[in-house]
Amino acid sequence: MISLTSGKNKKIFAGLFFVGAVAVLLVNTFATTGLFSKAFDKTLAPGEQYERNITVKQYYNLTVRFQKETSTTSYLSFDSNDTTIILKDANGTEVARGTGVINAKMYFFMNSQTLDNIATITALNLGEYADVIGQPANKTFSGTTAYITVKVHYKPANIFGTVTDELTGIVVEGVEVAAFDDGADTTTASSINSSITDSSGRYSMQFELNSSKAMDVYVKDYEVV
Repeated sequence: MISLTSGKNKKIFAGLFFVGAVAVLLVNTFATTGLFSKAFDKTLAPGEQYERNITVKQYYNLTVRFQKETSTTSYLSFDSNDTTIILKDANGTEVARGTGVINAKMYFFMNSQTLDNIATITALNLGEYADVIGQPANKTFSGTTAYITVKVHYKPANIFGTVTDELTGIVVEGVEVAAFDDGADTTTASSINSSITDSSGRYSMQFELNSSKAMDVYVKDYEVV
């Protein structure tokens, strides 16, 4: 709550709350069409009997892993019993689901047809990171291991409260509350975010942060207790 009177502007620091979080897995199968994959070359002579065994990749180990959307190299590391992964095909039909991650990874064992059909991935309950809904499931392969990397960002941080008059205790509507970089000169700098109080005197500002950030919060045209 912010009270208004004669005085100086008040400084507020904003940060993020970090949560840590553990795991297990599941799968389904689903039909798909395939492409030809060359097995070998052979020139066959008349009457020749040639035997050649063929090994195919019918099953894959699928690893779902997490990465900040601003990163291209490093992967996240967190444990969570509550994280849920939902894999769907292009029609929105659920193909596979798992709950719980260890070291920010979830593992599935599935056949190639199932894997081919996966089009989107949803990840819920990611601790300090925002839920991911219907992100394209881009797959990469290394031998019999397939990877789907989920791009994530932190949950938004928020500053909110009520502005009231010091003398009467009545809420004040139409007050501009603005956040600036820590130590910024408000006469020359632009605000990071701002909010106008509603009829209940409430203000709210949301921030997309990658780490903790100190900021100064000011009230325009009023003095703050």
